Amino acid sequence: MRVFYSELCLIGGQVEENVDRLIAQGAENIELMLDGAGWDDFPRRAQSLAAALRAKKTAYSVHVPVWGSNLTYECARYREAVLASYRESLDFAALVGARHVVLHTGSCPDSHFSKEVARSRSRQAMFNLLEYNERYGLLLLVENVGTPATSLFTQEQFASFLEGMPDAIGYIVDVGHAHISGWDLEALFAALGGRLHALHLHDNDGTKDAHAPIGTGSVDWDRLLAAAAASASASGNDLGLVLEYNIGTDLSTLAAGKAALERAWRGGSVRA
Repeated sequence: MRVFYSELCLIGGQVEENVDRLIAQGAENIELMLDGAGWDDFPRRAQSLAAALRAKKTAYSVHVPVWGSNLTYECARYREAVLASYRESLDFAALVGARHVVLHTGSCPDSHFSKEVARSRSRQAMFNLLEYNERYGLLLLVENVGTPATSLFTQEQFASFLEGMPDAIGYIVDVGHAHISGWDLEALFAALGGRLHALHLHDNDGTKDAHAPIGTGSVDWDRLLAAAAASASASGNDLGLVLEYNIGTDLSTLAAGKAALERAWRGGSVRA
């Protein structure tokens, strides 16, 4: 088990400063989120930025940019622009030695359009990214996103989405997103098996995607983490647990969350 802090809570700040602030809260692993003003010019200064980040005492994963992005847009030119941003994310992930790269699969925000068509577009994009990733050999992870109305997937469709794809691509399950969709996470972990490599962890009340600190909503964390630990034990995967808290969250909650995860992973409770 490896705990990551997501940069989401500091989006908009300067990247190097964000990383330093997370390290000050005990981060040993940080998930860089390539959104916000701090990332505006990263393709131009990728080499120098990556060198500066590698010099810091932390390891990384990378999350592709998501604000205003949809890999399954109805406009082909927009889809290609989003795909190009994902390729740039892979380039940067390779420079910082990222443990994994999180990919959003897209969504269907308007009921006039077909989710089946959107899923097909998303699968084609994944094959495109797998081909591009052959030069790097990064671990690519697809995430469940959206609400029941906008998500491309039911629980069963998500579990089968990667059928026919190589092991270079696997799953990261976003617990908060799954919670508002009413998914059975114990069953999902079992269905994903060895393709489950990470979790995005945040809490909510079961109705709204709040990205709140763990233990402040209605997720049953002790039961969920016991199921995750059992899945990791069965697969042999070193599961990444990413605390993905909302913009502006008090950073001290990350250190508290890390301690709670470590306690629960040893068989204790999230609640001290």
